[in-house]
Amino acid sequence: MSGVGELVAHGRSADVHALTADRVLKVYRDDWPIEAIDREVEDATAAFDLGLTPIRCHGRTDAGGRRAAAFDRIEGVALTTVAEKNPLRMRRVARSLAREHARIHRVATDRFPDVRDVAADLVGSAPFGALTARERSALLDHLASLPGGDSVLHLDFHPMNVFRHGGGIATIDWQSTACGDPAADVAMTRLLFTEAELFPGASRAQLLVYGAARGAMGRMYLSEYLSVTGMTTARLDRWATAARVLRLGMLDIPSERDRLLSGIRSVIAR
Repeated sequence: MSGVGELVAHGRSADVHALTADRVLKVYRDDWPIEAIDREVEDATAAFDLGLTPIRCHGRTDAGGRRAAAFDRIEGVALTTVAEKNPLRMRRVARSLAREHARIHRVATDRFPDVRDVAADLVGSAPFGALTARERSALLDHLASLPGGDSVLHLDFHPMNVFRHGGGIATIDWQSTACGDPAADVAMTRLLFTEAELFPGASRAQLLVYGAARGAMGRMYLSEYLSVTGMTTARLDRWATAARVLRLGMLDIPSERDRLLSGIRSVIAR
């Protein structure tokens, strides 16, 4: 692509290219909504302002006729890569992941939408078209019954979005940020470790290593998070259905759709 450097990373919504020695360019898919791009720029800016990440967003720009946004360049590797290079470090990686997540949840704000409202709005979207009117009503009642909160929630928190950087940790991809009960965010991360499709653009080696190890890492992460915060499994389980709603409504990945809908139906049927 003209005007951008080498490919740094590949994701579902965008590719990341080198721009300068200290910046990268996130170039979005042509079909990615401009509203979603503007929200990511706004939320990434808020995350930096709140001290949630050391990575600054430098605003929306153009890349050879395609929409893009510029960000600080990360000087380090994702925690997934750290574990891949030395599986003996998996427990340490899981501990770092949990402690970073707990640190984020200690930040309170009203700059992001309530996660319960986000989930409820998604129930009216196309991925939920297979639900009957009665099922949608029961699902909305369930979501409305969930507890509130004012903690920052990342909602896509996993070891490929958390990096070693500058002697510390940097969390990226603040494109689905909300606020509310931290258990909602932990339930989303647990789902990513157990039910979600593996990450796009991963190498064959990454798929093999992470596919075999993610369950173990997920259990280590969860054990550490619960230990550090005192959160109970019962509180976390209460958000499992909302996590499936968020995952399905935000991404609607074909390979996940039936499984997520089945999980949602099994709860609202009770």
